[in-house]
Amino acid sequence: MASTLPGIHLNGARFSTKLNNPVMTERIPSPPSKCNPAPSKVLRRPREQRTRSQQKQAQPVELSKLETQRYRNSYFHTLCLEVLKGGFHRAFAEVFALVKDQQINIDAAGANSLVQDRTLLADQHAKLDRMKQHLTEAELGLRIGDMHKVYSSRLKLANHFLEIGDLWLSDHFFQSCLDSALTITDDDKRVVGEAHCNLGLACERRKQFDEAAAHFEEFYALAKEKQWRTEDDVSLHSEACEHLRRLYTAIADTQRNTDQEIQCLIKTCEMAKESNNRRGEGESSYRLGQAYERAGDSEMALQYLTRYMDLCRGYKDHEGLGKACEAIAKCYERQGKLDEVVHYLQMFGELAEKTGQQKAHCRAYSCLGSIHNSLGQYSEASQFFGKAYKTA
Repeated sequence: MASTLPGIHLNGARFSTKLNNPVMTERIPSPPSKCNPAPSKVLRRPREQRTRSQQKQAQPVELSKLETQRYRNSYFHTLCLEVLKGGFHRAFAEVFALVKDQQINIDAAGANSLVQDRTLLADQHAKLDRMKQHLTEAELGLRIGDMHKVYSSRLKLANHFLEIGDLWLSDHFFQSCLDSALTITDDDKRVVGEAHCNLGLACERRKQFDEAAAHFEEFYALAKEKQWRTEDDVSLHSEACEHLRRLYTAIADTQRNTDQEIQCLIKTCEMAKESNNRRGEGESSYRLGQAYERAGDSEMALQYLTRYMDLCRGYKDHEGLGKACEAIAKCYERQGKLDEVVHYLQMFGELAEKTGQQKAHCRAYSCLGSIHNSLGQYSEASQFFGKAYKTA
């Protein structure tokens, strides 16, 4: 016996096996599943736009040869190529020589030297850029014969490196400034004098006093007969004298021989007088008087100490007056002139009391008490010792 077949669905209609007429049944949509949420709508770009974008991404970026080298080579290597491409072979040679010299000095210092910890010049991009800028400017000036531009460009480099504390580079460019200044002939050698001054200061910073003196003396010789003045209206002659006064004083401090110290201090006094620096002359006279006192020449010591006392009166330096009186009293004590010793010690004590110098005040009255005690004047000695005790 034949079995009943299931109904056939065709485009939503179901044919019953019992009836030949199709019966339309209503389809109710099922709710969305919680486990599989409906996918969000994705905005699709037109096929032509997607194809064009993919083609752009697939195309390789075209770089110039120099741009390619920037990625492959070090910053220093690239900078050298740019300088050479611009035709500045002198600038390239100088920068390259500086980098090489630094490496040689570091290698020579040894593996245990602190120099090994310094950053190489080839790795200091800001310094390389600064040198590239001004050295190319200097080379352009050299090409057209403008030596003033060469000098000013190198001076900018020297001052810049001095400001940031790189004395090695600043000294190098100060020396190159002098070399450039010697080729300038239209300014009566003023830039030569300034270059010597800058090199003298550079040597002084390194405590190379003999080399500094040589440069300052050249500056002094050039500025002595000239009316050169700075932008601040300062005479270059006075500036040269002041540099020499300061340097001779520093040299005198290093001398162990009293005669050599005296010779340096005499030069110091002369420079101070020539520059009309009264305070500087007073300080130099005081030191020179003390040097003569140590050498046993009391007469010369008194001459310079008296000059110091007169200068202190001129600019009303009461503390300096007290120092002068004390030093003069010691000179007279060496000569055995006790009346003068007492006179200047009393003056010293009064000035120390006036300026509030308790230690100096106490020292003056103690010395007076000792002198009166040695003379058998015990009452006066007791009074001065009492004043010294109260002051202390």
